[in-house]
Amino acid sequence: MAMILSPFQKAPRQAGITLVEVTVALGIFSVLILSVGITLLRGMEHRRQAFLEYRGMESMRNLIAEIQETANLPQDLPALRGIGAVYMKYHDKTFAVPELPSGQIQVACAPNEAAVPAVLGGPQDLNFDGDAGDNLGNLSNGTDLRLVPMVLTLTFVEDGKTRTQTVHRLITQTTD
Repeated sequence: MAMILSPFQKAPRQAGITLVEVTVALGIFSVLILSVGITLLRGMEHRRQAFLEYRGMESMRNLIAEIQETANLPQDLPALRGIGAVYMKYHDKTFAVPELPSGQIQVACAPNEAAVPAVLGGPQDLNFDGDAGDNLGNLSNGTDLRLVPMVLTLTFVEDGKTRTQTVHRLITQTTD
């Protein structure tokens, strides 16, 4: 016996999924997988960049520690030891960073007291003689130098882009 439907009744739905429903579900699933994939790739890229920057900063910290050790040694300018020798030993020098591809650290000291960067409180009286106008080359060959302002710049190339990090440091003798 066949079921007779009135014009206002709908036919019962047949079991199964239509092609349109499958296509919509696949489209939504594809968008979700694509966004998760892009997020993972970008996360891995940022992690690698952060790791390279960490290694560069570690190298810069090691160089700053070496400079501080030189400053803490008893003053001996011919042997490049002591706070007065820091300027002569490190100013305008470039140090390689073997942990980074094409990595290098450029060290620059202020050439005179008036040129100390504002971030380090400049101009700054580096030998505590009461004025901030001395030239570092005229500070009795560095024997009365008390502070050495430095700018250390780390540069390395990663994925064709040059990355740069700058640290301002005021070195002083911390031991007697």
